[in-house]
Amino acid sequence: MTNNFFTMKKLLIFYFLFAFWGTNHARTDSLMIRYCDWNRETIHISTCSNFEWMNGYEKEYVVYLPYHVDSLKAMLTNLQVKEDEYFPVRCKLYFFNSDTIKQKVCMNRTSIAMNGKTYANNDSIINYINDLMLKYSPCDTERFFPDNIGADYIEGNDSLYNLLLERVNEIACAMDYKRTIILRIKCWANKSGKTTDAEVSIVKPQKYAKNEKKIARQLKDYIKKNIYWKKDIDRSKYDIIYFPIRYSGGKKM
Repeated sequence: MTNNFFTMKKLLIFYFLFAFWGTNHARTDSLMIRYCDWNRETIHISTCSNFEWMNGYEKEYVVYLPYHVDSLKAMLTNLQVKEDEYFPVRCKLYFFNSDTIKQKVCMNRTSIAMNGKTYANNDSIINYINDLMLKYSPCDTERFFPDNIGADYIEGNDSLYNLLLERVNEIACAMDYKRTIILRIKCWANKSGKTTDAEVSIVKPQKYAKNEKKIARQLKDYIKKNIYWKKDIDRSKYDIIYFPIRYSGGKKM
């Protein structure tokens, strides 16, 4: 009888320890809400990719109760698909599993960008997010921002810079160009990473001649035909990839 009692006692202790551990550690899903007033007018174009570093956000919340996370996930299913069009992002959601971002969702009052598609938003989702922001306190932690300048290139920022400098060097050497030229480059790409358009502007010299125009024109053509970016289902036609190039006197700088 005594042995059975202690055996049962051990089993009960194990059960409660297992239940406690399972409840607190097996589920590691969480949600980060980055929010800027639903009704505030945007100064700049605000997309899912540039929301943080272009427009900023007012508050950040971390939702850690599985019920709240799963409830919002459920509300984001079976939504009505809309035409893929620009809308100013006012709220961005990051769904995490442990420390890994599993899904990003961007929205305003009327539209949602998710998994590369645009959907119609509704009052139930807006009200639920508002309720979550009332239930949880705003975070006061170090913020992380998505990379932007050059980080979209498949082989990394340094590789992109060196590759384009080599191309500028080839063009400059062919015309015996030995001055300093600084170029500002803007690129547009689709979700699969193909460059759809590029713009190369001459920053220096301020008064430029035919040689500088030729370098800019040939570099633009090269970028459009040869530069591919990382795939990004959140990328829109309004997202611009910026970076500068400086070339001086027949050598890279």
